[in-house]
Amino acid sequence: MELNIKTLQNLFTRNTKTSYKYIFFYSLIRILKAEHYLKEEITYKEIIKEMFLISWLPCFQFNLKFREHDKDYIKKRLQKYMKNKSEDLKKNKPNKNIIEKINKSIIEVLENKKDLETLEKNLLHEVVPRLIRPFYKRTIGIPEAGPNGWYTNYEKILIDDYDKVQPLYLINIKDRKITLNDKWINYIKDNYIFLELLVLNKWYGYMQVQNINTTALYKKLKLPDPQRGSIEKQKKFWKEIIKNNEVRCIFSKEKLTENNFAIDHFICWNFLPIDTEWNLIPILEKENSKKSNKIPNKNHIIDFVDFKIKSFKFAKKHHKKYRDYLTKFEDFVKCSFDYSKEKEFKKKYIEEVTSLANIAKKEGFEEFNE
Repeated sequence: MELNIKTLQNLFTRNTKTSYKYIFFYSLIRILKAEHYLKEEITYKEIIKEMFLISWLPCFQFNLKFREHDKDYIKKRLQKYMKNKSEDLKKNKPNKNIIEKINKSIIEVLENKKDLETLEKNLLHEVVPRLIRPFYKRTIGIPEAGPNGWYTNYEKILIDDYDKVQPLYLINIKDRKITLNDKWINYIKDNYIFLELLVLNKWYGYMQVQNINTTALYKKLKLPDPQRGSIEKQKKFWKEIIKNNEVRCIFSKEKLTENNFAIDHFICWNFLPIDTEWNLIPILEKENSKKSNKIPNKNHIIDFVDFKIKSFKFAKKHHKKYRDYLTKFEDFVKCSFDYSKEKEFKKKYIEEVTSLANIAKKEGFEEFNE
């Protein structure tokens, strides 16, 4: 029997009042995507771990609402269990080390049998059978509750019709796990990019209603790959420049050395989670710590833009792909750079950064005035 691709694509067409379905499916395909994952069974514990990891940044770093008035079980439980965890794990951009620590923190919670059982009941009891119900056409019209309802009889229905409808998985309530349909495993692995795009688009639509006017919302839902960021490349680039030139921190005015600087997201990453050159600048490490997630004031913005325009000369000498480097600024400013029209470019650059800074402050980000 051929796989019912159409039903898979339509799993998220109905309105939902919680984010569980999106996060559960996203967790499922992320687990399957892992190259080392070869087995057909996935425990509820594994799924909840991945659901918490996916929800971590939206919950803490970006403080998104998962549901009206934040009545969402995932966010409430994350906040409860991680109350005493390091603030660095809750506000900093996730590098490899931070992701490992987040995973460790989640695993520690799930080692508590009572907490795990509570989470299984509240997070997965409804969403696991509900996600695959569309594959079972004979359940149309069956109520969800009651003695003849879906939740009372779904385990038997799933088994009886399994060979006929070929759903994504079977549910083992007793052992608290799902058994994947081997016919779907390769499909999900081969089509991961498409399926991730599908679920992220649907989750974005749901979260957009809960977080009206939130900047870069889509990027705040997708867990970034810490191996693919441009920060280390930027640090290497500026290390070479600082070694051979006098470069000063725009905040402290102190001279930068090869060992005392950090790459800062001028408009903080928690507001704008991107790593493009137009927003990255080397500053003193201690200033980077003080600035944290604050938004620079208007005087800082002028200094920042002056610094970045001066960097074009450094880039022309030290950057192998100078034209690509410059293009990223031109795309942001929406204006071509030419030294004969430097003032016009600078003015537009300042306007764009100021606009972002003002939006961030309206969303509650504190201003950095040092």
